[in-house]
Amino acid sequence: MPKSSSPRATPAAPEDASVDPTRNFGIAIARAFDILRCFTPERSLLGNSDLVRLSGLPRSTVSRLAFTLEELGYLYRLSPIGKYRLGWGVVSLGYPLLTSMALRHIARPEMHALAARLKVNVNMGTLHRTSVVYLESVHFDETSTTRPDIGAPRSLLSSAIGRALIWSLDERRRTALLNRAAIAEPEAFARTKAKLAQARKSLVASGFCLSLGETRQGYSAVSVPMRVVSYEEPIAFNCATADHRMRKDRLQNEVGPALVAMVTMLEHRVGIR
Repeated sequence: MPKSSSPRATPAAPEDASVDPTRNFGIAIARAFDILRCFTPERSLLGNSDLVRLSGLPRSTVSRLAFTLEELGYLYRLSPIGKYRLGWGVVSLGYPLLTSMALRHIARPEMHALAARLKVNVNMGTLHRTSVVYLESVHFDETSTTRPDIGAPRSLLSSAIGRALIWSLDERRRTALLNRAAIAEPEAFARTKAKLAQARKSLVASGFCLSLGETRQGYSAVSVPMRVVSYEEPIAFNCATADHRMRKDRLQNEVGPALVAMVTMLEHRVGIR
């Protein structure tokens, strides 16, 4: 990939200045999503008291929203223990989005080929609030203990894929995102600020950036952002591997350039370059 003065930036989409975001913001809808976001793989069963504590919402609001979400199929109540888990309606919301995303279908065979050739896991992700969310994931080793799945979140600030996504944004969107991240995770933001600057230098110089044992000790990743049209959400790919499987020099000299080549090919396939 030829070197450039800026790392694969995506142009900003035009905004409607006449829209007042404060006036149009639906607080009740936002609070319902606050309830749903309380659930994680580690917190799969939650009662009303848990939801009050985690969301910071009043008990009466939590009770009303939990009942509504249960009626709509987005929460399921286990009556014997009086706790909720996410309902299958949550999965159904993502299905139309995933199946209509042509890039997933185009990229999957190339991701499989790269994973098999380099013996790494290959993932495709985008931004969700101040996190990365995986849209496709290919594992070269089905027994891997770090097998992420579609929908799995990753750290924005400490992961290679998060930093690649940050630097793929235009300045306005990047500044807004980093401001939100600094407020949401001030300690992590301060701790990773120098690494973020280093990632930009790496992206400009070689087209990829690294994260060495930051997201999970003993595991490293290399990531490349993909150019997308201005109205699309940012996309990046990564290759992740356990440190005992691969030396850092091979990650930089072989895996990084191979991932850049795959992403460049995908850009050509979808007509971006």
